[in-house]
Amino acid sequence: MQEAVDGLQQPSQTYEITRRFWVSVRGSFQQFGSAGQEAASWTPVNGKVGDVFGISDIVDQGADSGFGSALLQNAVLNRVTVLETKNDFPLPLGVSMSCIPSDESTRTGHKYAMTCMANSHNPNPLCLFEVESASHDNMAWRKEYPQYNASNLDTQGVLNVNGESYVFVSKNHPAIKVLRTNKEKLKQNIDEQPLIDNEWYKVSRQVMAACTQQLRQKVLNKVNTRDLNNFTVQLHRIGNKDWTALHAHDEIMSAVPQEVLWADDPDLVTKHVGHIMATPYSFSARLELTYEVIA
Repeated sequence: MQEAVDGLQQPSQTYEITRRFWVSVRGSFQQFGSAGQEAASWTPVNGKVGDVFGISDIVDQGADSGFGSALLQNAVLNRVTVLETKNDFPLPLGVSMSCIPSDESTRTGHKYAMTCMANSHNPNPLCLFEVESASHDNMAWRKEYPQYNASNLDTQGVLNVNGESYVFVSKNHPAIKVLRTNKEKLKQNIDEQPLIDNEWYKVSRQVMAACTQQLRQKVLNKVNTRDLNNFTVQLHRIGNKDWTALHAHDEIMSAVPQEVLWADDPDLVTKHVGHIMATPYSFSARLELTYEVIA
């Protein structure tokens, strides 16, 4: 994006973007059971996140991928709607999404963004997440500190000094504002401290940790920013069971034909269960996300 015209910095602009995603996960219980923590998950292909989330449509083609990544790192998520789901698995599934809370709970306390019935197709839209009207704190934070979020407070605008009890903090870091606001309580004024290279304040690690903790607890928990770079949708067996686990009265047994169960032949049942475990099934969903970025 062109940053200057006639030597002047262009003002930031807020873009509200709505994108629909086709999410598809296919595999067998055996494949998912051996795939580890990232099993049965969907995420944009590396290098294509900007295209998937529409960042490429609002920035100059010459902008590097790091610029688009920075925009998505502090996106404000307004709404997530699942427009349609289709579950071919012979058991119900729990679905989690990295950017929204898991507000659907089972009686055992396991939580998911949503659940899907076995062998089902649901064409009815369901809103999974919607932020309340923008709060004053939300808007003020985004305007003053667009590059900061809960995950990078300790690194963005902070120079670490190995083995020392202090760090150097940029004068534009939100922690400096915390220090100014609490100067009477701390009995020291950060503005009376020397400003190194007209940019850095020397702050003890203990004080810096207290500032970032206060920001996370009292401010950032009210600011609805999300890092969409690592957006992930993941399937789970209800109750967080292992994909290949079998228990008494397990729901997988409901996929075994009744005539096989009535035959009372353990070897025949085992053969059919093995077939179920090795058969690829698919889950698909159409998602709609509405979010804002500042460029």
